[in-house]
Amino acid sequence: MSGRPRTPVGTYGNMILLEMEPGKWRARTYYRFSDGKSRQVQRFGATKGKATNILKAFLIDAATPTSGTISKAMNLSMLADAYLKLKEDTGRAPRTISTYRHNIESIIKPRIGQLAVGEATTMRVQQFITLVEAEHGHGSAKGCRSVLSGMLALAIRSDAISVNPVQGVAGIEKKGKGGAKALGVTVLPLLLATVRADAEMNRLDLTDLWEFMALCGCRIGEALALRWSSIDFDAKTISLGPSVNRVRGKGLFIYEDAKTKKSERTIVVPDALIDMLRTRMVTVIYTDLSLVFPSMLGKLRDTSNTEADWASNRDRLGYPGFTSHGFRKTVATALDAAGLSARDVAEYLGHKNPSMTQDVYMSRNTQSKKAAAALNSMFGISAE
Repeated sequence: MSGRPRTPVGTYGNMILLEMEPGKWRARTYYRFSDGKSRQVQRFGATKGKATNILKAFLIDAATPTSGTISKAMNLSMLADAYLKLKEDTGRAPRTISTYRHNIESIIKPRIGQLAVGEATTMRVQQFITLVEAEHGHGSAKGCRSVLSGMLALAIRSDAISVNPVQGVAGIEKKGKGGAKALGVTVLPLLLATVRADAEMNRLDLTDLWEFMALCGCRIGEALALRWSSIDFDAKTISLGPSVNRVRGKGLFIYEDAKTKKSERTIVVPDALIDMLRTRMVTVIYTDLSLVFPSMLGKLRDTSNTEADWASNRDRLGYPGFTSHGFRKTVATALDAAGLSARDVAEYLGHKNPSMTQDVYMSRNTQSKKAAAALNSMFGISAE
């Protein structure tokens, strides 16, 4: 015969009550602690009821996790804090941490933060994600799903749960065609000519920046973090990788942590870009002489503010809905049309791996002369 099953960790057996003397009651039971051992615990009270309540209060405290202990009883708000700290300690990029924190503080905690880890079933998570998509959109739903998956994976590693409930949540389908749009290679020179002829775009000092992004396909944060020291005019190369970030409590800064080198690359750029930068170096003077594209006050330029400046003018200029990231897609399209391989395009754009082109990790520290030649051709510039 098998023996009586053991009391689960965090639970207790029958409570035995005994009046020790008039006005003094003892409540006693066996409680199985987190180390797996069962120990007898007892508490006293003036009455039978008081002794019982005092012992139950102790048992509740014993079962409640401390801030550093992840269990099924921990609520999702506490788990989210532990997850954020883990990501910070492991060196995730500040902008990534900022995005995680926004989803947690603005959406996850207010909606389901008081659910216990053990109560986060697939059905409840699905209901939450569906609600987020309806109220906040596709991007927020995907972001919250990703964060919850990471949080609950942490709970699995702490033996709080055995299965990640997010795995059963339905995929989030994007409705319609979203994301940045690419321009046709014949349209891009027209856009740049329109921008350069516009008084407001010149006042905002966006003309050189837009031309720079159109000719090298970099991210806007990379362009705004560019320093003159990263440009080799003789070799016609530019080193990219560091990016402008804004993080709560830290403000605006250039992120170039040694732990994250995923996007660093040195590329050969078109002649037109080198000519524009030579002219800019001697004609545009700001307080911070190290930055190529500072704000009009001579400080680091904010990516969101820059996009907002463009958004307030693009309809008037005839390019509604076009964002700076569209330059990146346009360059990728132009290079592909010119016959460059997926590897060449990935190296030029600085993808961690050519996920936009192919699923193989490759070095991005390549001086892609073929890419520069293709972009020169697009702008009607003959190669030297």
